[in-house]
Amino acid sequence: MLSSMKIKLFIVFMINWMAIAVVAQDDSKWTDKFSLHGYVKYMPSVSFQKGSDTQFDHLIHNRINFRGDFTDQLVLRIELRNRLFFGNTVSSSQPFYGNYIGQDNGEVDLSFLPVNNNNLIFSTVIDRAYFNYTRKKLEISAGRQRINWGINLLWNTNDLFNAYNFVDFDYQERPGSDALRVQYFTGNFSSVEAAYRPGEDLDHSIIAGLVKFNKWKYDFQLLGANYYTDLALGGGWAGNLKNAGFKGELTYFYPKEDVAGNTRAFLSSFSVDYSFKNGIYINGSFLLNSNGMNQVMNNPTQQSLLAGNLSAKSLMPTKFSYFGQVSGSFNPKWGGSMAVIYGQGMNILFIMPSISHSVSDNIDTDLTGQIYFGESADGFENLANAIFLRARYSF
Repeated sequence: MLSSMKIKLFIVFMINWMAIAVVAQDDSKWTDKFSLHGYVKYMPSVSFQKGSDTQFDHLIHNRINFRGDFTDQLVLRIELRNRLFFGNTVSSSQPFYGNYIGQDNGEVDLSFLPVNNNNLIFSTVIDRAYFNYTRKKLEISAGRQRINWGINLLWNTNDLFNAYNFVDFDYQERPGSDALRVQYFTGNFSSVEAAYRPGEDLDHSIIAGLVKFNKWKYDFQLLGANYYTDLALGGGWAGNLKNAGFKGELTYFYPKEDVAGNTRAFLSSFSVDYSFKNGIYINGSFLLNSNGMNQVMNNPTQQSLLAGNLSAKSLMPTKFSYFGQVSGSFNPKWGGSMAVIYGQGMNILFIMPSISHSVSDNIDTDLTGQIYFGESADGFENLANAIFLRARYSF
């Protein structure tokens, strides 16, 4: 019997073979039915903090997005990311770093590490692999997919299936879920849908329903779910306050059983955004997490902003969190942004400035910084810093 590693290697080989076949074909029968796109990125980085050696790291990141239109109704999508890691972090934190990179939280393990040693980590993850069937007002998707129920830019308390980490800016596609999703569109701005992410039992599964409708020139949604060990009820809205966008989400999590460590939680987020005529975009957001901390940590680290096991029930470790961002283009070739996250009570601060340059239609570069501050016994101080230089070729 084939081992799981051999099976996954075979799957990846077949995907890459199909990609090469599609690119090589000039026959319109192929190009009409199959498509391929993706990118290759190289990102060196340097990180440094008080009391530690400077770390130099490198990442080569390749993504392949494959789509096959078998009929007008049936579509197959397979997408994977290949990553090569090398540098100080790899050499100094093995085997823990390699094991962390190779994690797959899906019901089916579609990730593996062909190379995992002190010099190099080679990781492949299939983060999309699903069939999509559409017929009139009905749409059914089955497999690893992204189910995005969030409305806000940053903190999505309605996003039960795919909570994501804003700090991980190099993963624009965001993670997917192994799930079955059924949508029925009742109008131009209204729909009902159900989604199921299976687990070994009900307490390891998500079964959720969502209703969308439009009223008073606002888009609303209501949801209810079995969310692992909780029952979840929530909703959200998106509309305008004069010329500014106004969005919000709220979700209440109620434990099905009175078990130590599993408590009720209420999370609510709202945001206001505005685009100026000169292309400048601003966004401000607020998050309330009833279970969040409202006091200073004894030994804060930059990991404080990652909220541990990130989920819709735990988007930030703080009770009150604030986000601000401004972005825009200086000219057709150059752009920039500045994002700031502040956690009240814990007194943690994250700053991420970025500047980007479009070299050509398919080549882009950007320079991004990440700066962490936190309150400790020595007062409010800088905890860690990182600088990333990224070059991307798209195909």
